[in-house]
Amino acid sequence: MKALQVQWRKADKQKTAEKIWAAELMPYIFLCMLTVISCWFFVGRQGVFGVKVDWLSQHSVLPDYFRQQFYETGKLFPEFAGNLGGGQNLYHFSYYGLYSPVFLLSCLLPFVKMGDYLMAVSAAGIFASVSLLYYWLGRRGFPREISLPVSALFLLAGPVIFQSCHQVMFINYMPFLILALLGVDRYFDKGRSGLYTAGVFLMILTSFYFSIGGMMVLVLYGLSRYMELKKGFSEEGVSFSVCRSRKNKRRNRILCFLKDGTLFLLPMLTAVLMSGFLLVPTACAILGKREAGEGIHVWEILTPRLPLESLVHGAYGIGLTTGVITILITGLFYRKWSERLLHGVCLAIFILPVFQWILNGGLYVRGKVFIPFLPLLCYLTAVYLDKQRNREMAFWVCITAYLLTIVWLCVSYFYGQDFSGEPLRWYLMLAESILLLVCFCVYWRRGNLLLLTFPPVLCLLLSGSFFYSGAGGALDRQTYDHVTDTGIKELIDQSLAEENGFWRLEQGGDEEEKSADLNRIWNSRQWISSLYSSAYNADYQNFRGDIFGVEEPFRNDLMQAASDNPLFQKLMGVKYVIGDAEDEKTMEAAGYASHLTDGEHVVYKSENTAPIAYASDRVVGEQEYNSLEFPCNQTALMEYAVVTDSRRRGDSWKNGLEKETVPVELPIPEMDREGLKISRTAEDSYHIQAEKKERVVCRIDAAGTGMDIENGNLIFLRFQMNNRRRNKDAAVWLNGTRNKLSAGNHIYYNGNTMFTYVVPLGAGVSEVQLDFGKGDYEILDMECFIGNRSLLEDKNEPEETLYQSLFEVDWEKTEGNLISGKIQVLNNGYFVTSIPYDEGFEIFVDGKRALSEKVNKAFLGCSIREGEHRIEIIYHAPGLWAGKVLACMGLLIFLLLFAAEKYRSSSGGNRQNT
Repeated sequence: MKALQVQWRKADKQKTAEKIWAAELMPYIFLCMLTVISCWFFVGRQGVFGVKVDWLSQHSVLPDYFRQQFYETGKLFPEFAGNLGGGQNLYHFSYYGLYSPVFLLSCLLPFVKMGDYLMAVSAAGIFASVSLLYYWLGRRGFPREISLPVSALFLLAGPVIFQSCHQVMFINYMPFLILALLGVDRYFDKGRSGLYTAGVFLMILTSFYFSIGGMMVLVLYGLSRYMELKKGFSEEGVSFSVCRSRKNKRRNRILCFLKDGTLFLLPMLTAVLMSGFLLVPTACAILGKREAGEGIHVWEILTPRLPLESLVHGAYGIGLTTGVITILITGLFYRKWSERLLHGVCLAIFILPVFQWILNGGLYVRGKVFIPFLPLLCYLTAVYLDKQRNREMAFWVCITAYLLTIVWLCVSYFYGQDFSGEPLRWYLMLAESILLLVCFCVYWRRGNLLLLTFPPVLCLLLSGSFFYSGAGGALDRQTYDHVTDTGIKELIDQSLAEENGFWRLEQGGDEEEKSADLNRIWNSRQWISSLYSSAYNADYQNFRGDIFGVEEPFRNDLMQAASDNPLFQKLMGVKYVIGDAEDEKTMEAAGYASHLTDGEHVVYKSENTAPIAYASDRVVGEQEYNSLEFPCNQTALMEYAVVTDSRRRGDSWKNGLEKETVPVELPIPEMDREGLKISRTAEDSYHIQAEKKERVVCRIDAAGTGMDIENGNLIFLRFQMNNRRRNKDAAVWLNGTRNKLSAGNHIYYNGNTMFTYVVPLGAGVSEVQLDFGKGDYEILDMECFIGNRSLLEDKNEPEETLYQSLFEVDWEKTEGNLISGKIQVLNNGYFVTSIPYDEGFEIFVDGKRALSEKVNKAFLGCSIREGEHRIEIIYHAPGLWAGKVLACMGLLIFLLLFAAEKYRSSSGGNRQNT
């Protein structure tokens, strides 16, 4: 009988344990379901869990390129991205997850599309963040009735789902930030810093830009925990800094605080050192970036503001309800000084623009850097709800905070500079704050905590539905499948397998297709000239925009697309272009012929493009080249290479260039029809008023120019754009090639006020199509030239041939940061490439290092003598070696800290046993 009773007791205990386990698991199951439903409802039901532009052209393709680099080279520390933007320092792209643990896992799944993988890990990252937040709040002692709704608030906050399918790096570090917050608790409670250090390290690797704000959050939370424990650290944790001396008590407190603060920061600094292999070369790469900031005055960043969009209902800020303002104000009246300090410091950070400026690296003042504060504000929300549950706050204090929130909203809208949304959006915020006030008053009378937790969740749900429906940029499944069609890869692989030379292969198409393919690489030998990155080679960017004058089809000046300009294609060695069958006439006019096709896509090939590297003695000095005007500044590079020395060729070479292009009239017909009005304001200047995109056919007056239009020509067109609607974009197309001037208030204003076009005309064609985009603008000082199609061909006579000696690449040795090959130089001259110049390059000719020079104003080259030579071009990313040294130092410190904590823990345990 006793044995039976024992079995029954064991069975009861097991059932009880199972019930407890199931009860603990249920919230996580609920949060998982809520995450999946929210991701589908807000984004997934519109297509795929991703959007056009940034997600499609940056965040889903650059990690795939990193994966290809690893497969190709097997190197853990790559240095050179030869395939992108003509050839760039790989650390220009490190922001997009070069060493992110999230993307490193994809190397184990080469058969999975990076876009599909990114969708899966983004959704998984959201669930991991929400679950960790719920677990963290539970560990801090908050009941489930608080932890669960606060976790839902985190999930529905503006940036969480939105940025997971837009700017992925804005949010994908969040699981590691919350792990670091758990690590801070463990540091104070048990004296162990391993989780704390690991969380910071992984957060930096995932998104170094936002890790700065994340580390500030950890410092604030650590300060709060330190002050909670009064004497420094708990008895079970670290206890080496307790001050008991009465002599010079204040001085001892300050010294102890500084000592404890240093010890607390040590694991964080260790993580920063361990990340040196990423941070140092990235910092060196960013220093070469063109953008220098917005020219902010000191008084602007020191003048307090009452932010709104960076805190409330926005995807580029914290994105909680107006209740977050109420909570921050209420926290100033808490009983504990440590709690008041935490809320006060947070308010100061949000109100003083200098903190936004610092967290943005001194570039600008934008609220996106506050996104890492989201888990901390969720924690403060839980503190607020817990105090309300325990009736720790006076009614008048809470009411005052709600009323001050309404005042905050009004001041921000009527007198502030931090709200740029529609008035309706502000009215909704005001209605929400009033609703929360009413719910609080009812709660104070009824005492049901749901009255405080449910309304904010509902408000975020409703505002999210409104926000996502109008956010635009949804990516449908058909477009995604078309862009990522593996049939394109098969054509590229086949084309490059047949090609032993050193050329580029790009994807053409309309603006939407080009934006999707800005950074898309299908094959390790596919080199492209396009680029879309926050950091870039400044010389190359300047060459495209200011020296050569490539068209800018996008409103974002960072989006440097594959150009339609046939002269630029020739200069950059674009031998192959992938397009559609309907592009055949246009491609033929540009010198390309159909080469391969799979029925849907066509590979077009040109036999006249420049090789990526060659040797020639047909050079001119920079001084002479700088004196050229449009279009000779473009045509000159088809016949000569520009070098830095001051050699002179006289004036005959200029006269020859001027004869190749002659000015012509391109009159635009005046009209006043429905939807379009064109009026001539002066010679070669027009005023355009268009209600929508409208097309006009213009005839070229080439009479008396001596140009034979029967064999095809090139049309050069340039004019100044004066946009009368400063806050609207303005665009003009010439034969399908678009130039766009972005609105003056656009974050990435492109400054493209000089529209430049070079388009080919087919045989016998003497008219062009101008498409005027919607807007009210003027085109001023229009210049038009016609050039012979022979400009696209290299001269047959040996003394007039620019590409005299072609560089033959050894593809077996060429990989990663090394380009190896040989060249038979016919005449003493220069070795010229279309790889953007960078100080990290070294050129070795027959094993001896040559002096690297800047040729063609922006590209890598060196002088070379006649004869057969073996050439190696090696790129070393500046700062990588120093970064590796710092990383080793950080790892050593981490191991020493681990050993010290292990020893202290075992010593403490031995003393207790004794």
